[in-house]
Amino acid sequence: MNTLKTLIIVTDLTLGGIQNYVRASANLLKEMNHKVFIIAINEAYKFKDIETISLNNYSSYKKPLLISQFIKENAIDVVVDHRTKSNILKQKVYDFLLRKTPKIQFIHSAHFDFYFYRWKVLNQFAYKHTTAFVSVSKYIDQLVSKEITAKHQVLYHYFDDLAVHQNQDKKDILFVGRFENDVKDLTFLLEAYHLSELHVQNVKFHFVGSGKDAALIKQFAANHNLEQKIVVHAATNDVTPFYQNAKVVVLASHFEGFPLVLMEALQHGTPVITTSFNNSVYELVKHQQNGLIVEKQLDIFAESLQKMYRNEELYNELLKNTKLFNEKFSKENAIKQWDMLLRDLF
Repeated sequence: MNTLKTLIIVTDLTLGGIQNYVRASANLLKEMNHKVFIIAINEAYKFKDIETISLNNYSSYKKPLLISQFIKENAIDVVVDHRTKSNILKQKVYDFLLRKTPKIQFIHSAHFDFYFYRWKVLNQFAYKHTTAFVSVSKYIDQLVSKEITAKHQVLYHYFDDLAVHQNQDKKDILFVGRFENDVKDLTFLLEAYHLSELHVQNVKFHFVGSGKDAALIKQFAANHNLEQKIVVHAATNDVTPFYQNAKVVVLASHFEGFPLVLMEALQHGTPVITTSFNNSVYELVKHQQNGLIVEKQLDIFAESLQKMYRNEELYNELLKNTKLFNEKFSKENAIKQWDMLLRDLF
């Protein structure tokens, strides 16, 4: 199809699952020969070869006006919006100012309070000029179809094929993500690790990321004399060494949209243990094939951690199956899906 001028809007472009998705899709659209721009409402790391603008220093009421002006000046063909919802007044201001340009709204979380209002009629009003809704998992797409009467589809995240380095000395437990206990339930993971007593075997628990509850992790370690076993690492753009050296990646969130950390772990050749926070888990993890999906009970999660170290036959089977071969997560499929989506709009 013809080259399109595409504007991606995101709340911030620093570190996190949504930000990783935005980076990947921006690069993909550029590879498809579209002209791509990014505007971050708040902070943004500069994006190589793609014009990236931060509105962090502007007042809130100026931001939609600046975006509208940018769209006109650059003759933008389509807006791809990764923001969560605002209050209804601000939401409608954006909707009105961007009304003349086709807009794709991405839904990244199954926690719909981030995107939709309580009443369906209010959603129709707030998103009146949104052309299409794109969800990051089949599970979320099914929920979206009940909230809005508009075009909707799934567009999975993807990774380029990695030369998986199967480190024979995989040893420790790994969590990657935002340090937000009310979402990620860090307390549960810490207590399960403590209950497993793997720390006695010198198995460390590494946390890589950033967020308001970093102190919670450090305080738990101090309270249980585990400062040398529970290690907090700053967020980094290159998590590959952590994934490749981890024996298992864990997740027990209260809710997720599409857990990219599980996808990243499997792509790096590392088995996972996760709770079944929603059905999107089953789109990635196959129980006892490339990971374990367990009930959210401390004793069960702790026992599953122990299995990774005591049941060598099980672990080797999981390790063998970590690489995702399903074509729906390939770059080729992502290009095909984007192409179909944009062709439908134009």
